[in-house]
Amino acid sequence: MEKLAPEDRQRLQRVLIELENYQNTADLLRQQLSILASSISELSTTIETVKTIKGLKPDTGVLVPIGCDSFVTAKIALTDKVITGLGADVAAERSVEGTIGMLEARMTELGQAMEQDRQELEKLGERIEALRPEAERILKRTKEE
Repeated sequence: MEKLAPEDRQRLQRVLIELENYQNTADLLRQQLSILASSISELSTTIETVKTIKGLKPDTGVLVPIGCDSFVTAKIALTDKVITGLGADVAAERSVEGTIGMLEARMTELGQAMEQDRQELEKLGERIEALRPEAERILKRTKEE
């Protein structure tokens, strides 16, 4: 890099910093996409569970997870109501249909967020691919000189 003209050295440093920033942002987006996918999967499982509970008779015995692959036996008192988190540590009793509707709406919102993140990741990839040749051209000059 000592053979580079000062303006080329500065441009190369700017390009490399920009590439690193884009790569870091892309990594964060990939992590966020993974979290969103997990959340959507959990919502889908919850919806299916609520639908299953709706089909059960009151006093049906079920296993309730309590952590570390441990369960307790319980009986379902109501099969037409579900207590659902609303956010900010607030929960409310809702009908099964209301709960399913709310969970499906959350899934839709998360799906839209995933799509936005995917589009942003694609744009970042294009920016990275556009900058790489410039860095390579500048580096190639050092080998030619």
